Amino acid sequence: MDRGVLSINRPVEPKKSASNHREPPPIVLLLDGHSLAYRAFYALPPLTTSAGKPTGAILGFANMVLHLIEEYHPSSLVVTFDAPGRTFRHDLEKEYKAQRKPIPDPLQEQFPGIKDLLSLMGLRWVEQPGYEGDDLIGTLLKKLPLDQLAGIVSSDLDLLQLLDEKTFLLQPIKGVTILKTIDLTVLEKELGLTPPQVVDFIALSGDPSDNIPGVPGIGEKTATRLLRQYASWQGIRDHLADLPPSLQKMVMEHGKQVDLNRQLVVIHQDAPIEDIFPPWNWEGIHWEQLLSKLDEIEMKKLKNRLLKKREKSLVVPDDFELPLFSTLHRKQ
Repeated sequence: MDRGVLSINRPVEPKKSASNHREPPPIVLLLDGHSLAYRAFYALPPLTTSAGKPTGAILGFANMVLHLIEEYHPSSLVVTFDAPGRTFRHDLEKEYKAQRKPIPDPLQEQFPGIKDLLSLMGLRWVEQPGYEGDDLIGTLLKKLPLDQLAGIVSSDLDLLQLLDEKTFLLQPIKGVTILKTIDLTVLEKELGLTPPQVVDFIALSGDPSDNIPGVPGIGEKTATRLLRQYASWQGIRDHLADLPPSLQKMVMEHGKQVDLNRQLVVIHQDAPIEDIFPPWNWEGIHWEQLLSKLDEIEMKKLKNRLLKKREKSLVVPDDFELPLFSTLHRKQ
């Protein structure tokens, strides 16, 4: 779902004095691998090695991961990828994503390199045949320990349906390191929706990027207005007689399509994957192999950046405050 950038700004938290400083809860970052790889691919010029091997997406992805580690100091970071082939959604609708162009060859060639780099950095990545990366993020969220916060990193706004008091979305808006933060408050303020309503919103207004047709005559503004008034798709159906005649007709004629759309849009949280959130720190990097790999793909600047991090033995600053900590922290 690509609906542009929400015009939001991350709140600035006031400095806390030593007397009232409290440790932020652990945070797990869950990255939408395909979404971010595409962004990295198009954000940077078409870089190649001296032998002509494309590397721009690998570099952009690595820069994004390092930025997230430096900014959020996650206790764990897991990247999910779409597995090749069909998913259960194609069994529901054969035209699902049918209009999408194939992944550009120069990007497709770099996915193995991105995954290799993640493994050498001591980070977990996961994909599961029959499921999309979004479903894997949803499944991991459901299995997340109760004492941890979660940040989803993706340009895909379908994932807004997963937000709750402990979960927020980091949406890339420029390049690979400038992000916007969307939590429950921002979702309601900017879109006028709650997480459960995101599914109905997309089902009603459609999602061209996934080849999901909406109801004719119901765009984003009308979908939002109807959901704010009647709360849900079922609520709209229950109040069909209250709608203008033209809208009644469209809802009645396309009701089955909306039902199908909802099945396509809803993120499944039962993918058969392990609920492993491996702890990460700089000592967990496979340094010798990683540095050798960076030499192989001719990424001297990235290598030097990582070496400086190792020399400094990066630790979390004493005054580190997780962005949006006061908003997201669940009161005990």
